[in-house]
Amino acid sequence: MDKHAHRAALLLLALAVAAVALGAGGLLLGNGGASALRRTLFGAESFADWDGTAVFLGDSITDFCDLGYYYPGLNAVNEGISGDVTGHMLERLDGSVLAYEPDILVLLGGINDLYTGVSDDEIVANLTAIADGTLARFPDAAVLVQSIYPVADGPDLTATGRIRAINSRLEALAEEHGYTYVDVFSALCTADGRLDERYSYDGLHPNDAGYQAVRPVLAAAIEAVTGKGLLG
Repeated sequence: MDKHAHRAALLLLALAVAAVALGAGGLLLGNGGASALRRTLFGAESFADWDGTAVFLGDSITDFCDLGYYYPGLNAVNEGISGDVTGHMLERLDGSVLAYEPDILVLLGGINDLYTGVSDDEIVANLTAIADGTLARFPDAAVLVQSIYPVADGPDLTATGRIRAINSRLEALAEEHGYTYVDVFSALCTADGRLDERYSYDGLHPNDAGYQAVRPVLAAAIEAVTGKGLLG
């Protein structure tokens, strides 16, 4: 089965699952079912007309990013899901990344983990497993690992210290494992490492100015692996 036929089959399967779920009177919508249903349908929304090679995997920061607006000329699919931690992203690697047979993976995750008791070691291990798992299936793919973005931290800068430490580890692992580390953190932070208030509406998520600040950094990294001009 060729790539396009494979995607069409996955679309039909996802729609069939949705029909069963809705026909069951919404039983899946309780006990986290709404999130599960969205995860089932999320890929289907893009399978129908996506003909590119780049998959963006992440949490709400990716989810809320209009890829067509900020990265025109790049055929991309948005696989960000609000609230996701890196463990959930790893669990959905097959359906959210590998099913697309990607030529490029743009990965961002870890900020939700910081506030849900996940250790730095586990965050790094999960992100590494996602990147390595993609390369194991598609060794010619380009994997871009974004730094964790800064946050509007408290006076003790606890979160900022952890973010910087994790980012340093991700940068070293990228060099060791053969993927690209993209330092977006530096484009968004103040001198002390906090998220610049100009770039966010809530101290965590980028606003338009924030996504515009990220764009040249990430687009340059994408251009480097695709040879495709995105900054015009």
